[in-house]
Amino acid sequence: MITMDNDLSAMHRQALQRQARARVDLLDELRAVQNASRRGLTQRETADILATSQAKVNRMLKAIERRNADLAPDPEEMILRAFAYNTPRQKLIAELKAFPYTFGQDAPYPHEGRLPGTWDRVVTALAQGLIDESEFNEVRSAIGR
Repeated sequence: MITMDNDLSAMHRQALQRQARARVDLLDELRAVQNASRRGLTQRETADILATSQAKVNRMLKAIERRNADLAPDPEEMILRAFAYNTPRQKLIAELKAFPYTFGQDAPYPHEGRLPGTWDRVVTALAQGLIDESEFNEVRSAIGR
């Protein structure tokens, strides 16, 4: 087992921040592809503008389609941005308190399992250490959970 000292803790946090920035960058890139597509640009034109490949643009369009073209910011993105770029925590908490959450539901018949809601992303962020317990409890109290 590794004993975490301050240097290793800092390295670990920096690694998590890089991962958060990569996820946020992907969301920004998806929005750029969606914007270009809505303007009527071809995949090749979009790829040229975004300095990427046509194949990647194609994959991103499919990802947008799987999300039903919904790329609105959600709690996960808010938390990732705040974590990645050291946004003041009170600003993040205020945004999370104001968000119109949905809550998980049982999957409809004949499916099994659970369909997660946007609140589940906050719970996941707590488990991943992206927000702490006091922040989680403050948001939970504000939304009446």
